[in-house]
Amino acid sequence: MMTTNVECVEGPAFQPSHPGEIFKNQILSRYELSISEAARRLGVSRKHLTNFCNAHVPCSTDLAQRIAAATDSGVAMWINLQAAYDTWSAEHQDAPEVQSFS
Repeated sequence: MMTTNVECVEGPAFQPSHPGEIFKNQILSRYELSISEAARRLGVSRKHLTNFCNAHVPCSTDLAQRIAAATDSGVAMWINLQAAYDTWSAEHQDAPEVQSFS
């Protein structure tokens, strides 16, 4: 019988910001860009960027690459922001009913 040890690491007590909110509040503000202009420069639809900024869609790897290239930031930063948001959300939802492997 194989035993698996899983170490639980407690995350932040507060919900991390969605990367779209960070993009809206920091990037758009810093560069004084409208969502329409930012969408044009990023090569995405205005509707998609609006949904991202309003935390309705996640930061995909494609969008992370586009934002990183346009802002001289790192792709990993945007992916990690999304991962932190998703992890916190999953940890604070009711767990699905499953059968244990053991």
